[in-house]
Amino acid sequence: MTWQAVAPPANCNINSYNIYGGTAPNPATLIASGVTGTTYSNAGLAASTKYYYLVEAVDSYGPSAVSQQASATTPAYSVIAPPTSLTAVGSSYQQIDLRWVASTAPAANTAPVNYSIYRSTYYIYRSTTSPFMPATSTLIGTTKSNWFQDALCAASTQYYYQVLANNTIGVSPSSTTVTATTLALNPNLWGGAPFWDASDIPALPAGDTLMVKFLNRTNGKYTDAQIIYTATINGNTVNSTIAENPTYAMGANSSGRMYFFLNDPTVDEDNTDYWDYIEFTVGPTSINMDTTRVDALGVKIAFNLSCGDGTNVALGENQQTFMEDRSVTLQRYLAAAPYNLNGAAPYDFQIDETTYGPYRIIEPGAAGFNAGGPYQNYYANYISSIWSFNGITIPLAGPNGSGLGANPDLSAAIFRHTAPISGTREFNAAGALTNQGMWGNPASFYQQEPYDHYAQWIEAQAINMQQYAFPYNDAGGYSSDIGCANPKTLLVAIGW
Repeated sequence: MTWQAVAPPANCNINSYNIYGGTAPNPATLIASGVTGTTYSNAGLAASTKYYYLVEAVDSYGPSAVSQQASATTPAYSVIAPPTSLTAVGSSYQQIDLRWVASTAPAANTAPVNYSIYRSTYYIYRSTTSPFMPATSTLIGTTKSNWFQDALCAASTQYYYQVLANNTIGVSPSSTTVTATTLALNPNLWGGAPFWDASDIPALPAGDTLMVKFLNRTNGKYTDAQIIYTATINGNTVNSTIAENPTYAMGANSSGRMYFFLNDPTVDEDNTDYWDYIEFTVGPTSINMDTTRVDALGVKIAFNLSCGDGTNVALGENQQTFMEDRSVTLQRYLAAAPYNLNGAAPYDFQIDETTYGPYRIIEPGAAGFNAGGPYQNYYANYISSIWSFNGITIPLAGPNGSGLGANPDLSAAIFRHTAPISGTREFNAAGALTNQGMWGNPASFYQQEPYDHYAQWIEAQAINMQQYAFPYNDAGGYSSDIGCANPKTLLVAIGW
């Protein structure tokens, strides 16, 4: 509300104004006092409600008579519009790909709002029957992108999908329902079994937490007898091929790792063999785990975790990446990785593969972007600009964004090139992010040099682009880290 300032009589000064408001005419409830300007905003009101207001001026002798009454009606609640143009395509015998147009406006007949500052999370619902209502039992995943890979379908099965948008304004109405059918099983691929083959899993022994089953997805390159897994859990070391023991009963343990080796009886964690690992902490009734590419991509790995709390999620490299030969995967990386050896800040992301190829694609910090390396200044100018524009007072990040262990969002913003250097500041002096909306739209990541081309490519090979490609890739919720209660089974796919 606004009003005209009172012109005081001689020898008198207006000190402030009092505001009275309510839902009935001639309100007597004082809602604000000591207002020194001629405007006031009354927030936190009910939607679709008429409010009445009176204003009085105050000087050293007391209040004036009240003003004429003014009134206004609040609009209806703002509701984000549902996603539109939803499509579903069966891309394999166990995966359906969804795409839609993002929700960026209010729904019809609701109050306007700037939705650009309220980034949405999309909730994906699936059913084998139609019509169906979105419910907890049909929720299969969430994403901040405008696409989703449903990687846990059954072959030759018709599915129905709806997508809802959810942000701090509220939940949208449902999208239209779309349908797609998965392809039939390929008898020439993985022995005709589903990619996520959960058959023949034995009962869990008493005292253990979950049963792990290993899946050979090397496309015939290696036999089960040539795939070795090792782990030391609670002082007990296991070293076995998946031919000898295709399953493993895992008990509670902390900060554990399980390593996988392809045709390497020496099980050496070196740069001249094919190996990789997963990480986990397992409690008596819980698990937290991830695949990681923070150090390198050595062997294609994905997992499907099922838990008693309803969690059923797949993370790691996607099926398209598993289906292609390793030589094709490595060549695709080289084709995508740029280099520029001229200028003040040279860089070469192809060296991530050429250093130890074909065994590993290593992360840039181990391939010359580290302190003392030929590409240590790749991010230097951008880092200086971030600090200067945002008024950050902590020490500058070092080569490859190092030294930001206490500032994970700032570190991630450097690698993704999302930190502002013009417009509106989004970090405070201590380097803390002040607007989580920075992480609301993954399509804005990796769009301008300098940025981590290794991380961009690694994420593009992952199921729903969720992967650990740099230490703080979980900023905004984009990593391959997952936790659940009452874990039951863990399927681990090892590829070539």
